[in-house]
Amino acid sequence: MTTSDNWLYEEYTIDTPENVSFGYEVAGIGSRFIGGLIDGFILAITLFFFNIILMAIFEALQNSPAAEAVVGDGSNIGWTAGVILAIYALLNFIIVWGYFLLFELVWNGQSPGKRWVKIRVVRVNGSPAGFLDLVVRNLVRMVDMQPLFFYGVGLGAMFLNHHARRLGDFAAGTIVVKERANVTLESLGESPGRSHFTPTAEMQAAWQQRFPGLRQLSGVDYELIREALRRHDRGQISPMALNRLATALASKLNAPIPPDNWQDSRRFLADAAEAYRSVGS
Repeated sequence: MTTSDNWLYEEYTIDTPENVSFGYEVAGIGSRFIGGLIDGFILAITLFFFNIILMAIFEALQNSPAAEAVVGDGSNIGWTAGVILAIYALLNFIIVWGYFLLFELVWNGQSPGKRWVKIRVVRVNGSPAGFLDLVVRNLVRMVDMQPLFFYGVGLGAMFLNHHARRLGDFAAGTIVVKERANVTLESLGESPGRSHFTPTAEMQAAWQQRFPGLRQLSGVDYELIREALRRHDRGQISPMALNRLATALASKLNAPIPPDNWQDSRRFLADAAEAYRSVGS
């Protein structure tokens, strides 16, 4: 992995096992701050109404015949009231923590605020952040949010490292990057230029043996593979979409369908693209 030395343009570059390099533009503190404000506003509204409901429940308990058993006699709160207060604090924590975890899982590394400013969380190796990554990242958020939910610790960590990573990012092995504009098939052109590299007869035979239908692959198919790999590496398409593409192209190439996991699907697609680039039609 390499990084840019220019602090005005922060880029994070990754070299893949296929010897292909791709770069991310790192999300700066400004865009993350705006996204955080949006998420904070949504959370504040949610917590406001949630706490109103809790207060209404407590008020109802105070006016009920069981009030003394629940909250004590006024001078002594009692053990039951302590349990209720603990549950109250736990539910508030779950809302704050679960908000980010739920949205970042469903939206592939994006909360509503991140989606608004077009940034997302990915692993440092470029693959989409997984469940455990997001769990760890958002648990450590409670440390980053100190003091008093103002992200003093997190902002300090972001200012002290080149990629604006807070403590949660270091703990989870993640980084927040900017999204790029989506690329459509129509914008890719009808066919790519072919490589001037002339493969050996042995190389041609090896590719043809692995991909018997290689000559059925078109220039548009080739660009579709390349763009799918780029977008997967940026966290813009799901592993399931990569698996579906690999399955569809395996049928066209008369090749065995790769196992149903994104690592094998990615390797299959990268090899098919390399075979097309090297051999062509």
